[in-house]
Amino acid sequence: MNSSSAIIDPARPPEKLLTTVEAWNNQLRWDDYVAARADASNYHRWIWGDVITRTYGHQCYRLAAVENGILRGVLPLCLVKSRLFGASLISMPFFSYGGVLADRPSVRDQLLCQAVKLAENLEVGRIELRQASSVPMSWICHTPKVTMEVQLPASADELWKGLSSGLRNKIRNAKKNGLTVTWEGGGGVDTFYRIFSTNMRNLGTPVYPSAWFANICTCLPEESRFITVWDGKEAVASGIVTSFRDGVELPWSGSLPESRKKYSVLLMYWSVLEWAANQGYRVVDLGRCTAGGGTYEFKRHFGCVESPLHWYYWLAPGKSLPATRPDDPRYRLATNIWRHLPLPLANRIGPLIVRSLP
Repeated sequence: MNSSSAIIDPARPPEKLLTTVEAWNNQLRWDDYVAARADASNYHRWIWGDVITRTYGHQCYRLAAVENGILRGVLPLCLVKSRLFGASLISMPFFSYGGVLADRPSVRDQLLCQAVKLAENLEVGRIELRQASSVPMSWICHTPKVTMEVQLPASADELWKGLSSGLRNKIRNAKKNGLTVTWEGGGGVDTFYRIFSTNMRNLGTPVYPSAWFANICTCLPEESRFITVWDGKEAVASGIVTSFRDGVELPWSGSLPESRKKYSVLLMYWSVLEWAANQGYRVVDLGRCTAGGGTYEFKRHFGCVESPLHWYYWLAPGKSLPATRPDDPRYRLATNIWRHLPLPLANRIGPLIVRSLP
């Protein structure tokens, strides 16, 4: 449905609307509300909009539902413009999670209605909400991806014993092959980016700018770090690790192909899980992937619990769902060409493209 009035559920008895929805500019009160919500994600926090704006220049809109001066719901949105796909309001771009938080359904409906009004005022063709779980609403629901999480036991030793013997042997072999692991703060961004950008080029996918990862570490220095696997003096695998509440996330990582026979990626993933367990975290999010794909099958070896990501869409009249998946058959030729680009060229062009492919 495309009209803002269609968001309200006619099956629910009418409720006196005591809340108002407004653009919000108080970061402290916004983050206090997010902190109090068990269903909030890391990316509902105010700072992530600042990271996006600092890196890509996208305008952020923060809608808040207020009742007698008290916050009752929030909805962070970023305006992403693309010559190919048009303009979208997204919560939250470049991440798996975001969407609307509200104390009750009527508040949620008001926030969604205001988001539609904002989209119409901005002449935006679609709104995309990246909800972690399903929400009863009339917008189109699309679940192309799943998230893979490892529920951590009380100790790393217990976690190790829970792995298959074959997986444990491969991790042991990685160490016998001389691979070692280091952890570093923001100073590790250059090493990480050399590996990550090479991996993305090899996959035929445009890469994020290095400033994206540098800005994450600058804005969240206590909650972000890099893990790197070394073969002697050569860095062969690396990932960025972020933390929030009792969880750790590995949203982006990469490895050099020649190192995989030495099980560099397995060692990296295990080291993240081991570190998280030793630090007292309860869950590790290994990132989103397509069910049945190669990355999905790899992550399953660590005993992941998979959950579908529920992404909801409001579409303006005449608009359709965006076809931005890199594995879409229509992009196969472009992907094959990208794989053969010189790395410096891919790293220069990629960020110009990926800013509009969130």
